[in-house]
Amino acid sequence: MVTPVGGQERTGIAGWRVLHFDEIDSTNEEARRRAAAGDEGDLALQADVQTAGRGRRGRAWLSPPGNLMFSLLLRPKAGPARAAELSFATAVALHEALAQLTGEGFRFQLKWPNDVLLDGAKVAGILLESATGGDGALEFLVIGAGVNLAHFPDNTPYPATSIKATLGHRVAVQTALDEVLTRLGHWITVWERDGFAPIREAWISRAAGLGERITVRLSDETIEGVFAGLRPDGALDLLLDSGASRAITAGDVFLPGVVGVSV
Repeated sequence: MVTPVGGQERTGIAGWRVLHFDEIDSTNEEARRRAAAGDEGDLALQADVQTAGRGRRGRAWLSPPGNLMFSLLLRPKAGPARAAELSFATAVALHEALAQLTGEGFRFQLKWPNDVLLDGAKVAGILLESATGGDGALEFLVIGAGVNLAHFPDNTPYPATSIKATLGHRVAVQTALDEVLTRLGHWITVWERDGFAPIREAWISRAAGLGERITVRLSDETIEGVFAGLRPDGALDLLLDSGASRAITAGDVFLPGVVGVSV
């Protein structure tokens, strides 16, 4: 275990307890450690630098100073499948926050399952991790997110960018975190009160590639079809050339004109 540097508590934002670290291995790992130690949740952990940040499928996540890296520890009263819907709530919150902070919301879109795009390039990503007990009940949920405010990596599976590189905006990390937490607090309240339907509607209204032909890279095959929508459980609805519809629950999506890098 890497000993976190810092760990100062900030004034809560929209009901969140907020901890800031100068340097840490991974905010997701720290969230998991705190969950194991009995933390009650509703906790946001943000770091200036991560030495072992990661994204989906175990990929490394570039974590230099100037970008926003944070994780949320939640203990939702829901099963694992329903709790996973909060990935979409987080994506919508990120979209709204970045739109507000830059004034150029029309240039941001959401890519299934959990990316935010700026002019078609990835500017933010989300990683969900959870643990269940012996009875299958959810013990905790960790939502990790990284936003490329100032820097972005090269040679990624999907083209990437940053707010600074594409828009020329300098967005302060703390300002961005506060805006995201405020927006996400709202959407979690909506989810608890009204379920997934309003979040699904909000996500679809911001979706990239809807109604277009896309490529989906699965663990054992690559398929193409038309992105027909989002199913009620959050699966991507892919219309195949045969006319059949297929539910995609995990995979990497590539939009028209985008060539992925083999990893």
